[in-house]
Amino acid sequence: MLTPRAALTIALLCLGASAAHAEADHAGIARAALEQYIRPGYTDLAESAEALSQSVGALCEQPSATALKGAQTAFAATVAAWSKIEPIRFGPVAEADRYERIFYWPDPKGLGGRQVHEALAKQDQGVTDSKALAGKSVALQGLPALEDLLYGDGAEALVKGAGPAAFRCRFAASIAANVAAMTKEIEQGWQKGAPYTKAYLEPGPANAAYHTPKEVTLELFKTFNTGIETVRDQKIAKALGAKPEEARPQLTPFWRSGLSFANMADNLAGVRDLFAKGGFAGVVHDDSAGVEDSILFDLDHAIEVLRGIDQPIAQAVRNEDLRARLEALRVSLKSAATTAGDAIARGAGLTFGFNALDRD
Repeated sequence: MLTPRAALTIALLCLGASAAHAEADHAGIARAALEQYIRPGYTDLAESAEALSQSVGALCEQPSATALKGAQTAFAATVAAWSKIEPIRFGPVAEADRYERIFYWPDPKGLGGRQVHEALAKQDQGVTDSKALAGKSVALQGLPALEDLLYGDGAEALVKGAGPAAFRCRFAASIAANVAAMTKEIEQGWQKGAPYTKAYLEPGPANAAYHTPKEVTLELFKTFNTGIETVRDQKIAKALGAKPEEARPQLTPFWRSGLSFANMADNLAGVRDLFAKGGFAGVVHDDSAGVEDSILFDLDHAIEVLRGIDQPIAQAVRNEDLRARLEALRVSLKSAATTAGDAIARGAGLTFGFNALDRD
């Protein structure tokens, strides 16, 4: 028999859960995130990746400085599209190791670069066919490997197109085609009627992915939380190191192409879209009106700071003023994540203390 105190505790927990349920339209959050962030993001990525594949193919067919510049411009556009949707680690992108095959990062030991250069040295013909490449190491298949080929040591030879440069270009074209194929598969995996879309929109006891609508909200919350954390703690902090002489800018993605800060800014732009358009801003407003504006302000400020840094990351992390600016940015991002996390969790009746990298 329950004691009065235990009965009161259970009643309060049930009341809290009921209130959170009433405040949050979990099914509406899922639909909004899908229609306003997930689908548009993957459509942009698939289109950009296809354009990149065509541009790299054109470089191989008619090598020139103009063609190389065109391929690099298309690469930057694809990185921007990827960066905005990069926080999503569930769904079709998680199937068949697509996430890692598109974006092999972090790579603290430089495995990707070593494998790329070994393939170049051996002229491994298997990396020049996109279907064969899809079965090779994930470090050879995606955007970081392609960046190395288009911007790394020896990339200037691509304007000539003869000898080893021709092999390098075929390798690059194979990667670009592989990325285009995967991004198209991901886009299709989120269309109406696709198995994962059905599981995402129709949670239930027989659903292997989600038993309740709240579990989908939790998945999206993990995406929001981890998206900020990754920029703050994995990209900025590890690049900065404890002091300038311990800075390790090569730990950030896309440092060869000078796109590291753009990648971080677009990560946060994606997180902002998920928050503003995916229903979380409404949840926060209902919990604490006006707090959602503060969160958006902090995210907008962080994006502005990152976009305003006009130095390569290798220089920026050794610049005293920029280091101070980046450290301040980390503090503001932590504040925004904590404020948003608390408000979302209260409003949606969620528990947290993990992130999307936990894969549970």
